[in-house]
Amino acid sequence: MRNTAIALTSALALALTACGGGGGEASLKGEPIAAVKAPEGSSWTSTIAKTERGYLMGNPDAKLKFVEYAAVTCPGCAQFHRDSDKELKAMVETGVVSFELRPFLVHGLQDVAGFSLAKCNGPEAFFGLTGRLFDDQMSWLGKLQTGLTEADQRAYEAADMKGKINFFAAKFELVDFVKQLGVSEDAAKACLADDKAREELIAQTERISEEGKVTGTPTVMINDVVVNPASWNVVKNSLQQAGAR
Repeated sequence: MRNTAIALTSALALALTACGGGGGEASLKGEPIAAVKAPEGSSWTSTIAKTERGYLMGNPDAKLKFVEYAAVTCPGCAQFHRDSDKELKAMVETGVVSFELRPFLVHGLQDVAGFSLAKCNGPEAFFGLTGRLFDDQMSWLGKLQTGLTEADQRAYEAADMKGKINFFAAKFELVDFVKQLGVSEDAAKACLADDKAREELIAQTERISEEGKVTGTPTVMINDVVVNPASWNVVKNSLQQAGAR
């Protein structure tokens, strides 16, 4: 992808080929790590917390800290989610692996709308909402490619940043989408209008991009080591080699 500050005010067309995280092979080897039981009456997959850069699922003291930088409009991220979801959660449930999802606006404002709505119902709902956005990505993402007119183009170009985000939310029909998942219409509209949250998402992506370690999505790391995200099987093997077995 291009450097992020990039597409924050870019044209409408989705640059779907822009996603695709970098990452060379990293050798991660370790002895098997003993499972850690979750506190009584809870499970690690239901233990969710907001972090400085995203949302963490699992044991906050897990020996293996798995981090994914992702964008809700990135097809590669959606595929990675579908391939990894069940097995990654099983690893998280052992208390050996924690999973942190960090928003990275690879397609600029097009991702702001989705992430703003995914944060609406608090940390506990974040993974469920992003998971459904990934699972059903083509059903809502495809609406932009099939329903644009010249009038839409003019309206988008004339809008301010908040207007552009609302434009994408409307074209993707995202408010109706998240209403089916337990987000009220009033809450959804308030989240889309939240200037502070929007600026935090944008500033975070710009900071991460400037650091140079994340150049696309998905980018995955284990204990801060970038791992090739070519497939979930490749990543799973790295986690297992590092001790998740």
